[in-house]
Amino acid sequence: MAKDTPKTFSDQLGIGEFHPDLPRIEFKDLLDRQVLVVEAMLIEDFTSKFGTHDCLLILVELDKQFYTTITSGEVVIKRIMKAQAGDMLPLLGTFTKGDKEYYNIL
Repeated sequence: MAKDTPKTFSDQLGIGEFHPDLPRIEFKDLLDRQVLVVEAMLIEDFTSKFGTHDCLLILVELDKQFYTTITSGEVVIKRIMKAQAGDMLPLLGTFTKGDKEYYNIL
């Protein structure tokens, strides 16, 4: 009986890059605009000038163009990761902040 060749981390999880060929767009430039959230990748314990926290790389479509963006908004991370885990993506959504102290996606 032939033994199956084990898969690699790259086969299952990619090479660790998130669409480096696509243009980036600032998360703040997406606020209050409807986008199609296509895919996301969670980066845990990311260290930035603001401290160490989780962040989310997001592939979105806006005006028939694909972009990547990044956010550390906890509510946005939880909602998008729940949608991705439930195999619901792509989904239309609008990133909001309004008068609240946190970002959301509706």
